[in-house]
Amino acid sequence: MNDLTPAALAAFASRHGAATTSMLRKAGIGKRRLARLVDDQLVIRVSEQVFRLAGTSRTLEQRCVELCLAHPRGFLTGPTGGMLRGLRRLGPASEIHFSAPHGHHVDVVDGVRLRQSTKVFPWHIEQRADGLIVASPARLAFDLSVDLSPIDHASVVEQLVAQHRLTPADLRRIGHELVHPARRGSAQFVAMLEHRIGGGAAESHGEVLIGQGLVVRGVPVVAQYPIVLPGGGRIRFDLAVPSMKWAVEVDGFDTHFQLAGGTNDRRRDRKSHVIGWQVERVSPLDLTDIDGVCDELADLYHRRCHTVAGAPPQRSSEDIRVLAEHPGVLGNLG
Repeated sequence: MNDLTPAALAAFASRHGAATTSMLRKAGIGKRRLARLVDDQLVIRVSEQVFRLAGTSRTLEQRCVELCLAHPRGFLTGPTGGMLRGLRRLGPASEIHFSAPHGHHVDVVDGVRLRQSTKVFPWHIEQRADGLIVASPARLAFDLSVDLSPIDHASVVEQLVAQHRLTPADLRRIGHELVHPARRGSAQFVAMLEHRIGGGAAESHGEVLIGQGLVVRGVPVVAQYPIVLPGGGRIRFDLAVPSMKWAVEVDGFDTHFQLAGGTNDRRRDRKSHVIGWQVERVSPLDLTDIDGVCDELADLYHRRCHTVAGAPPQRSSEDIRVLAEHPGVLGNLG
């Protein structure tokens, strides 16, 4: 390592173990010294102008930054961009998805899927301090429509809204710029916009599944609806119909089933009842039958509507079946 200056080591460290010829020259590594480092296998040539420090971990970030250094007009997108942002529902990593403008030559290597676009605007990309060039949240929301099923795509868009400063205005803007009958993913992107749940962003995949299932059944839920509890505490319901004071909590995290978490949930529910809210809870086991639990919740919602309106609740199809089999069992229902 004697030929590697402290500045050169710092340059490699700042880019996940990769650096360009220009970066190394500024760090005091001239052409001859660099050639000697390559001959001694202390530095590995990745492409014409990009080098990797030998012995460094071969991480996803390192492979990605090598592409970005070699092709600074391109950017990481699709599942790769989602992984770098910690998004859910992406599946196992298989290839690096790298996008570049049409007409820009990219040396495609094994394990890289090249995606080209005729429209790449400055706000579509973000340059990170570690050398990675990634799709902006809005661009990623559009690009992932090609890679994911409709429900998984809707789920990751909600995560981008909740965690990565993506706004509904950004979604509309990227749609205006990229949606085109001939562009893959356009139809799914438009459908996602049309079916998004109102209110805040759904924070989990389970909330998206239940929310969309209820909307399809005519239940006008909004996501992350805030209320103030007696005593001043402020909470948010995962899903709610404010006009009916009816809410659904999707309990997908382990804390809900621990003693402290479960106790806190029940205390929240009791305080919500005091101010007139009806709260239904959905467990992870319920999420194994989305249609079944959404049917049950929709029935409970419609009963709530009749109760709030002062009319007796309507009997469900299950009520009618049980009544036919066991006359008198449901006689206490209005």
